[in-house]
Amino acid sequence: MKLRSLGNKNAISEVIGEMLLLAIAVTSVSVLATQFLDMQGPQDIANVTVIGKMEQGSPVFEIQRGESLSPDTKIILTLAGYDKRIFSYDEFISGNLGYQEWDIGDRIILPVEDITGIQAEATIVDTKTNSIVFWGILQDGFRLPARGKGGLWHFDEPIWQMIPNEVIDSSGNNNHGIALYGAEITTDGASNNAGFFDGFNDAVRVKTSWSLNISKSITVEAWMKPQVPEFMIDIMGVDGNFGYTPYIIHVNGDIYAIVSEDYQKGCKLSTVKISKEGSIDYIQTIYLGKSTGSNVCQPIIVQVTKEIHLVSFIDEKYFVNLHTINISANGTIQHMTKFVFPEPSDPNKPNSPGLQMITENLCAIAYWSPSTGGIIKTVDISGSGNITYTGKSITFDPASSKTYSREPSLIYIAGSTYALGYRGQSNQGILKTINISVTGDIDETGWMIPFDSLAAYEPCLINVTQNVFAVAYRNKFDYGQVKTFNVSSNGSLTITGKTMVFDDSFKCFNPCIIHGAEEFTYVIAYSTGSVTQASAKGFVAQLRIEKNGSVGPLLDDRKQFKVPDGETCHYPVILRINEHLYAISFTGPIAHTGYLITILIGQHSRGIYKGDSFMLYANTTKVTGSINNVTVSYRISLGSDWNHFALTYDGMNIRLYIDGNLVSQISYPNQKINLTKDDLYFGRFYCGYIDEVAIYSKALTQEQILSHYLYPGALE
Repeated sequence: MKLRSLGNKNAISEVIGEMLLLAIAVTSVSVLATQFLDMQGPQDIANVTVIGKMEQGSPVFEIQRGESLSPDTKIILTLAGYDKRIFSYDEFISGNLGYQEWDIGDRIILPVEDITGIQAEATIVDTKTNSIVFWGILQDGFRLPARGKGGLWHFDEPIWQMIPNEVIDSSGNNNHGIALYGAEITTDGASNNAGFFDGFNDAVRVKTSWSLNISKSITVEAWMKPQVPEFMIDIMGVDGNFGYTPYIIHVNGDIYAIVSEDYQKGCKLSTVKISKEGSIDYIQTIYLGKSTGSNVCQPIIVQVTKEIHLVSFIDEKYFVNLHTINISANGTIQHMTKFVFPEPSDPNKPNSPGLQMITENLCAIAYWSPSTGGIIKTVDISGSGNITYTGKSITFDPASSKTYSREPSLIYIAGSTYALGYRGQSNQGILKTINISVTGDIDETGWMIPFDSLAAYEPCLINVTQNVFAVAYRNKFDYGQVKTFNVSSNGSLTITGKTMVFDDSFKCFNPCIIHGAEEFTYVIAYSTGSVTQASAKGFVAQLRIEKNGSVGPLLDDRKQFKVPDGETCHYPVILRINEHLYAISFTGPIAHTGYLITILIGQHSRGIYKGDSFMLYANTTKVTGSINNVTVSYRISLGSDWNHFALTYDGMNIRLYIDGNLVSQISYPNQKINLTKDDLYFGRFYCGYIDEVAIYSKALTQEQILSHYLYPGALE
């Protein structure tokens, strides 16, 4: 460049200006280059373009152009700045396709829980070139505090009022909870305040969150002071709303119906509301007709449609009555129609009919008459409640059996096949199969076997699995017994040979067997005496019946249920309301008064739990913990003081600690803790006090747990 004359000031200014602009440009380029080269995160150097994004809470990746990637390409996902997970592309290749690369247009969706709202960073490494082909933040969001996943709940709030987020998580993970159904704060804590729970539904619920889904290792710890739970929740009946032999069924939602014999020797129908906490509220009663003599009425009820119900009872002339009733969603009752069969029952002994719905408008009724013997008939029920006898019937036991053909129990098998259990000639227990068509035609299959050739009173049938059924009854010695039998779809019958006497120390009258809360568990309610014995007591027992028909063992000591008016119990009928809550209707100690009670039955050992992922529970004699329903426990007699309990899993062993001491452990190697959408609960099905709950996404050492025991409230 030729220099201009110094005397030309404009030229000099242009030169200086150009030099300054060049300097600025060079500086700008340097700054930009520095900013670009110093940018956080690795740079793509392979010849491939991978796009990453979030779709409905899951990370999604797709190659849009460039080279294919090898099957062992690694995808590294880091959640909340803490949880690192590594995937390989070949995990997403279905079938036996051999070597298959990640090609242009191929999409993969990482199989993770819903991580909406969680910060998600991803890195993709092509192992063939050992280069990073993708790095980025897929989603801004929540980052874990330094302590990691889990939560800390001190229960130091002054009061709980069923307000969302009132039970504070002080870990920084914002897993705040709400106190439900009467769970309350007390000042008698291991450290400051504590929570008290009555053993049933009251609890603290913490909504599930990403930081509560822990899969690798965990510690769950708490201070607990367990109490003895109440067995009975509520009682109704002392005001005479129910009479003799009350029989309860579920109607809809929290509405239940009970038929019984009232003090005027007639049949009445009542409705009640039973809450999921077990409280009972009376709704309405109507009278359906007169009967005669105590315990002759023998009413029973079955649901026909959502609102129409069919009631059967023995009237004052000993005829079998059928009545249709409309029960609305709120429990109000309206009588519809009435039908009476012409064959009289035995005036000297109760005759309890059996009802079984065949279709939505067809019902079968089994009963006994001295003139015809044991008989099954079908009736049609119209949408307006009209009852029409189809004219179809069979005699299942001859009149020559005298007065023995009692208590028929019908149950559905498959297709058009049904089973009938009853007390036949010489009191022997009989099983028979029949076919009932959708038009009401009834035919015997030809299969009949005695399930007890000595005696079987008040048989009650129940389905166990597809072809296995059980019958609970009172045997020759008046003991309670359960036997199982096989029934095929064509009606063929075989006894499994598996049986159990579930009570041989008391007599067992009118056993009523139903399914329990857990798989293959069953609950039986029964009376220890006949209707003429005021000393008869009411009991419930739990046992297992396996899918192959094996019976036993008893799961717990039998429990007596009674009311403040006395211990007398006759004709108990039990119904499960939800989980471990049951209702029992029975004739009680006061003349012409039936009772309805709600009780808790079963191993309702939950305490602190999140679905089937983890659980920590204690009662006054046992401490239990579980990971994925794999249980570790320790029997101990706990006094009235606070104790510190901790459950840990480190990927190899499940360990249980009491007051800093390792008391039990079980090997459980290389397992992932189940991820579940269930909420976290504190105190549900636990009776007593809880304080200082902590959950960590690591297995604390015994030294750390001992420190938490020695210094209550000083959680990390």
